[in-house]
Amino acid sequence: MKQLESKYWYLKVHMDYERKNLPFQLTAELVKVVIVGAIDIMFGELSSCLPLDVLKFNEKTGIVILRVPKDNYAKVRAALTVCPSMRVGAVDVPVIYTTQQASSCLLSLAGPERSIV
Repeated sequence: MKQLESKYWYLKVHMDYERKNLPFQLTAELVKVVIVGAIDIMFGELSSCLPLDVLKFNEKTGIVILRVPKDNYAKVRAALTVCPSMRVGAVDVPVIYTTQQASSCLLSLAGPERSIV
């Protein structure tokens, strides 16, 4: 039986940052700009133009669901691991990105890793 191979990897990332230091409220679009900026800092302009989608962003919890092409998964994860801050407007805000889950199947991010509902 032939297995279907996913073209994308999905990451559930927690952003830990001080909300009071932000000049304005974070949105999904701004989160994408911040993450692309982190990739640009680590790998340069050529890598920062890779397709990256923010599927969901919850400002209260700081959880972001990202979709990246499988060929660029390692670059995105490395950039998020190393990046110490995010530039929002003219302000550098310290941030810690923690990858909570990563999978080639979006459905697997729906719940805890070992529970079947």
